[in-house]
Amino acid sequence: MRRESNLRTVRDIMTPTVISIHRDKLVCEVQGIFVAHKIGGAPLVDDDGNVTEIISNSDVNRFDFTGGDPNYARAWEIAHPKVITIEVFASVEKAARRLLDEDVHRLVVTDGGKMVGVLSALDFVKLVAQAGDGS
Repeated sequence: MRRESNLRTVRDIMTPTVISIHRDKLVCEVQGIFVAHKIGGAPLVDDDGNVTEIISNSDVNRFDFTGGDPNYARAWEIAHPKVITIEVFASVEKAARRLLDEDVHRLVVTDGGKMVGVLSALDFVKLVAQAGDGS
């Protein structure tokens, strides 16, 4: 028998406080932001606050591995150019399917086209852990 969903939406499990990074920051600055905020990725924004790319630890690590110099390269040069979004009131099931279909670890959550949060694979891990705790 298929278990009914709790009808949760992206809003219920997303991270509403978004650490965004200006796309022109140096890669070494991005590394510092990741460490300081204990995050593994962030949306890159332009001067108007529009999300332009997504950057992750994987991007930074790949750049380091190939011998790139983090003191000269800009975040946008190594970031993933395709920003995958999901609406804030979409179901968590739809969000999970989007992560899988797009083969990404985070989605930019939008409400009327404006960024209101980030949903990562870790948010789903937290959801499962909470369900196992009975909370």
